[in-house]
Amino acid sequence: MEEKYNIGRGVLLLIIFALLSYIFTSMTVWTTDGKYLFVSRYLRINQHNRIISGENFAPDQYRFGSYYLVENLFKFLPIEWLDENSEELSRMLLSRDYWTEEKKGMIDSYFPVAEREKLVSDGEKVIEELVDSVTGKNILLNNALKAFASSLNWQVYLTDPATTALLIGEKLPEDIKRAVELSSDENRILNGHITARFFFNILTLILLYGFCRVFSSPSESLLSTVIFQAIMPLTTMYFGWETFHGAALFIGGLLLIAKRGRFYLLCLLMALGSLFRPDHMIFLSLIYLLFNLESGLSWQKRAFILSKSLIAGSIPAVLTFVVSRFIFPDAEYSVDLIQFRYNMTYIWSWIYPMIFASIPLLFLREVKRCGFFRKTWFWVIPFIAMNFLIARTAEVRLFTPVIAFLAPLVGIGLQRFFPGRSIENTAIE
Repeated sequence: MEEKYNIGRGVLLLIIFALLSYIFTSMTVWTTDGKYLFVSRYLRINQHNRIISGENFAPDQYRFGSYYLVENLFKFLPIEWLDENSEELSRMLLSRDYWTEEKKGMIDSYFPVAEREKLVSDGEKVIEELVDSVTGKNILLNNALKAFASSLNWQVYLTDPATTALLIGEKLPEDIKRAVELSSDENRILNGHITARFFFNILTLILLYGFCRVFSSPSESLLSTVIFQAIMPLTTMYFGWETFHGAALFIGGLLLIAKRGRFYLLCLLMALGSLFRPDHMIFLSLIYLLFNLESGLSWQKRAFILSKSLIAGSIPAVLTFVVSRFIFPDAEYSVDLIQFRYNMTYIWSWIYPMIFASIPLLFLREVKRCGFFRKTWFWVIPFIAMNFLIARTAEVRLFTPVIAFLAPLVGIGLQRFFPGRSIENTAIE
């Protein structure tokens, strides 16, 4: 009976996590990938192609893992993502069948024919006055210029939006036109990135729930996971392709450390994570050191744990060195490496670090009670300091590892502040 209950709970959790991931992924399609309609699509497709060809700027070129996953796997998964605005614009520019009487009637409702005809009339007056001012008393030149302006048929483009839209679509450069055409191979690339985001979001939530279960009950763990996902929309202002890839592997590392898993698995996971966020993975070695380095250990065991931590920490460092020096040596940073001055003078670079760094202060009792967090919380300080030095801390996605690390504390702490009671034991007021 217990086994059947656990299976049912697992299926329910998977459905919840898939639903939350689908909602978030769909939101990013509208707010991030389609923020500027086909311009956003073109820029993202172009970035993918530059990464694959090894011609992109650093540090994105060094985080090539998500791009190769899409190039070799996810772009072949036939999963469509709703983007009505981009689809509407695509058909408007590229399909004559789009321009039915109904669509033309909608245009007339928003932009009445009388107003368009008035624009034409005003335009003709402006052209006439301009030509008169240029030609003076030269009647021959005056008539020639007016005839030339009339021959351009510019009036049609104001009175007939369908003709204008289709002409724009026809004249688009070929690479931009492929970005506008949602059924093109180029848009399969973009859909592949969106699909990868969806699946890695699910994986992130599954692993985070497992990490929370090390310290808390199923209900508290689910609460922690849902709160984590509720914060994720803040990451979309500066969203990176690799956000959930790196988050899933970082949380997997936390889970291995908390459950004292095999060290070689941690090293393997950090190596994979270094293809997405090597700067995040290196802190797993610090967490491993803080968790395992206890005061009562002999100096031999201390040295052994320290050496293992150094080995783990060297993995992302060495891989980054190899990638930057030998695989993509020509990749140059698009911005300054040191961002300290920017962060010092931009208010939002202070707000988010202060918010996330203060979370442990709200749940000090939980930090003191749980040995894992009591031993390892210190890593958050150098992590924030590193990002304050070489990144822009207004980008919430940078703090995904910190949010995931603190998630169990939030679930446990909220249960303390809001203790649950069953319906049977709750008096009706």
